[in-house]
Amino acid sequence: MRIAIFTIGTQGDVRPFAAFGRHLQALGHAVTIATSDRHRALIDQVGLRLAPIESDYAALMARERALIDGGNQLRIAGSVAATMMAWAPQWARQGMEAARGADLVLGSGSGTILGAAVAERIGVPFVQAQFMPLTPSRHLAPIWPLPGLRLPGTANLALSHALRIAMWRLMARPSNALREALGLRAFPLLGPWYEREQRVRPQPVLYAFSRHLQPQPADWSPGRAAVVGFWSLDQGHDWTPPPALRDFLDAGPPPLYVGFGSMLSGDQQRFTRLVLDAVRRTGRRAIVATGWGALESAQAPPNVLFLRDAPHDWLFPRVSLAVHHGGAGTTAAATRAGLPQVVVPFLADQFYWAWRLERSGVNPVLLDRRTMTAQDLADAIFLAEREGVRAAAERLGSLLRAETGMENATHALERWGVLPAVQTGRARQLA
Repeated sequence: MRIAIFTIGTQGDVRPFAAFGRHLQALGHAVTIATSDRHRALIDQVGLRLAPIESDYAALMARERALIDGGNQLRIAGSVAATMMAWAPQWARQGMEAARGADLVLGSGSGTILGAAVAERIGVPFVQAQFMPLTPSRHLAPIWPLPGLRLPGTANLALSHALRIAMWRLMARPSNALREALGLRAFPLLGPWYEREQRVRPQPVLYAFSRHLQPQPADWSPGRAAVVGFWSLDQGHDWTPPPALRDFLDAGPPPLYVGFGSMLSGDQQRFTRLVLDAVRRTGRRAIVATGWGALESAQAPPNVLFLRDAPHDWLFPRVSLAVHHGGAGTTAAATRAGLPQVVVPFLADQFYWAWRLERSGVNPVLLDRRTMTAQDLADAIFLAEREGVRAAAERLGSLLRAETGMENATHALERWGVLPAVQTGRARQLA
């Protein structure tokens, strides 16, 4: 089969699809990843075809540093919607080119809007793939604004539908502009979920996270949703560390890891000083990953190494603890490595994953980045180093390492009848 995967966002959003696309291609399918050309090196590395989609999230996030620092999720979503409005005319043309000849379309995040519209236009099945639980459930509070809220089942459902409608209202203009450019009718006021077609035959969703962190709710139909496990792109086996990193690791006990991935900070100097002060207060060694710009490379004290980035599957088994932003990819990598974690969320699903890790016993305290002090961060690190937290992290890590998320996802697509079954000899049970 020919499969087009639409994934629009940061490298953390794209990496799982590079992994899953490579898995599908190994089974004999032809896979195209439709994403920003910024990710071409990654897609080329795994041997897949890239179809460029106008979507420079790095520039968008750099422009909205102040919004991200302020933490107003609705204003951030509004800014994304305005940018998508400008992208919509190019998306229609680029999306059709990306899906030319496709038999199946997958979409995630903002790519869901484009992928679903293109699949409808060319008349092929569409499947969502998401990294946070979005299907309303009586057993789950909405992932935003308070994911840990304990509510009656009817309230959970009502709030989840209300959040869905609110987010649709923000995205309605660019979504319908895209549909108009593709010759499709506009969706109504409440969005696509409440049309008769979606109520009778909703889009199936692959949830690429672990059931050991978030079990599949009992009221999610297996014919419509499947929690399959994380999709990890392991690259550490053929990665050569720079000498400075190797020397630093060899010079003492396993250090802390501190990194915030693709997140950006409006005041890099202040945030970097806070992190370095927290590390100093712990007396620990630390590797500080500067990423896209939440942290800047400063004059490092002897117990700190600044690093642009490194494959998590290589680095995390060599550190003692991970301080990170709570992105789904970093959460998966740190949890698989059996690491205690301290999560400092910036936006979106990161607050949800901070809460799930706290509930799992591996993230000892929920921190608010806007009010966090160096002592708060140091205290959280001390708590995460306790034996009970480390034991919980090791238990959870062993469970995640036994999961086969990409195989489980493939089997779900086969069960749903959108992918032909390929006999591989592997177990067909969800891990």
